[in-house]
Formats: sequence, structure tokens, C-alpha cells
Amino acid sequence: MLLLAGPFLVFSLIMFNLKARVELTCDPGGPCQLLHRSWLGQEEVGMFLLPELQEATVERNRSDKRDAAVLYKPMLVTVRGTFPLSAQWLEDEAQAQNTVRVVNKFRSNPFASRKGFKLFHDHRRGSLIVGSSFGGVGVVLIGLSLWLAFKARRLLRAERAARTAPPAPAA
Repeated sequence: MLLLAGPFLVFSLIMFNLKARVELTCDPGGPCQLLHRSWLGQEEVGMFLLPELQEATVERNRSDKRDAAVLYKPMLVTVRGTFPLSAQWLEDEAQAQNTVRVVNKFRSNPFASRKGFKLFHDHRRGSLIVGSSFGGVGVVLIGLSLWLAFKARRLLRAERAARTAPPAPAA
């Protein structure tokens, strides 16, 4: 049963390591840094200078299902390629458009504000719930395995003691 806990714990770590938060941080007139974060760490996707930023756009996707809603994803277009500004497709077009508007406004006048900005789309909650659930099952399986092992050990010791005990004298 102890081996059964392994896949649950491994899958839990995989879920905690999903890079489901996308952050774009831009300094005033300076470079922009694109990060993907998980509960366990972060990964720098790129550091972009102002001339490298071309535009931000909204990508639209329609599901194959009939009567499915249109989904939206804000994208950052640079000279190095196109990068998503959200880890998942968004159902709210206004949210995607707001992200695009902020990036394009910064691009058009990077010195307008003395402060930079930080945009993020955080979709880590789902991976936290699933990862915690699988981790909990793994810990319960380890606990159950240890409990059964100690119970079996106690039972074996009791049987061994009963076998080695001298027989009671007959009266």
C-alpha cells in the first residue's frame, strides 16, 4: 500500500509545479519581464526591451461544441515571437481587452508614468485544489500503511510470545 501512495504524491508535485500564473512587469521606460509562476517556483520567459515590443492583441477561439462561447487570450507580440499573457483562455473579453489596452498604452508612451506596471493572470487555484487533494490521499495512504505495519508487527510479536511461553502446570 505504501507503493500506492507514490503516484499520488508525484502527481501532487506536478500539479503544484504547473506554471499557471503569468506576470508581465514593466519598468518605466525600461525593460519588461515576462514570468510564469507556480506554487513551487517561477520561470523567466523573457526580458524584453521597449523596441522589441510590437503590440498586444487578443486571440479568439471558438470551441468545436455547438453553442459554445468564444474564448479570449491576451497575447504579447515581440520580435522574438508571440507570448500568451494568460495561462488559460478567458471567458470575459473585457478582461482580455483590458490587459491589451494597458500594454499598448505603455508601449505608445513608456515614460508617461514614473511608475511601471505589473499585470498578471493567476489561474493557480485549480492546481492548488487538485494538487492538495492528491497530496492528501498520498499522505493518508502512507499513514494507513504505517498503521497496518505496526499493527501486523504487534500481532506477530504476540503470536511469537505465545509460542515461546512455557505451558501452564497442570493441577
